[in-house]
Amino acid sequence: MSTDSTLPTCPAIANAAGLEHFAAGDPAAAERLLRHAYRLLVDEPAILVNLGLALMQQGQVEPAERCYRLALRSRELRVRRSAAKNLGFLLLWRGDFAEGWHWHGQRFAGEAFEANQWRGEPLDGAVLTVWNDVGMGDAFQFVRYTLPLVQRGERVRWAVEASQIPLFRTRLAWPLHAVVDRSGIDRTAGPQIPLMGLIPLLDPSTGWGRRFAQPTWTTSATPDPTGTGLCWASNPNDRTMHVYKSAPVERLLQLATGARQLVSLQTDEPEAHQRLGLQPPTRDWISSLDRLAACERVISVDTAVAHLAAGAGRPVELLLGNPPDWRWRWFAHLGPGLWYPSLRCQPLRPAPRSAAAAP
Repeated sequence: MSTDSTLPTCPAIANAAGLEHFAAGDPAAAERLLRHAYRLLVDEPAILVNLGLALMQQGQVEPAERCYRLALRSRELRVRRSAAKNLGFLLLWRGDFAEGWHWHGQRFAGEAFEANQWRGEPLDGAVLTVWNDVGMGDAFQFVRYTLPLVQRGERVRWAVEASQIPLFRTRLAWPLHAVVDRSGIDRTAGPQIPLMGLIPLLDPSTGWGRRFAQPTWTTSATPDPTGTGLCWASNPNDRTMHVYKSAPVERLLQLATGARQLVSLQTDEPEAHQRLGLQPPTRDWISSLDRLAACERVISVDTAVAHLAAGAGRPVELLLGNPPDWRWRWFAHLGPGLWYPSLRCQPLRPAPRSAAAAP
């Protein structure tokens, strides 16, 4: 056991402090506290899930994997689900699609809706409900997986966050049977599937999705777009990844040198808007689509706006944290056009150190 007198002697306090350091953007300090918490309470695998996050954020992939696999042995279903989800994302990041999708699918283990989850069998005219189990940007990106279903004549009910409903109803480039609020659906009635469960069913290697070139949205043509759209902060409600996916607006301004007009696509952030004399957009996805459609290019961090812009065919410069999310893992090797023809990726910050210390 550590003898460092500066560390908390209560494992719960050490664990909470580790999470706070992680949310504040200091995964190394988080790792130190979480390792200490686990030494104090080795029969609490939930700490290992948190430690795995801190390790993964520093590029320590193998130790993070060991943490998640150890946490899978927990007696608590909640912990096993969390470990399975994170292990699944790690394996997808590494390119181990078969095992990655398997473990990611275990994040809902024991839920009642699994009994009627669609497994690819003939629907025979039944309406399939696809409900978004992840973020708003994921809905913008992965709605493409409804297109093959629509093209073969299936009726798809798309269940998303309420603020996205008008956009999907009126601006999606292909028709869906219905677009509804995901908070009001009965997941035990009729064939249904979470969005992230649809991908391995239709495209387990994501090869089709990564080469998808069709526009996602219908937009009005702008004769001479002059703006450079900027979005520099991710969802502040996601305390786990907000700091790692966001950037000072000055970082984006460096890339916008020579822009004829700066257009903010960023909600909130009042201080930055006032300092730069920018007008913030309204909180409406249709208005945001119209606003970015008038931009000649968009510079954005990894958030929903980037997916909205790239899906509309706007040239997008996407700034990615290190390590990037699993879907962007190969951008350096595959070059431009990953997931969207008009999108280019580059690192937001220097790559993290790599190590192989055991948990």
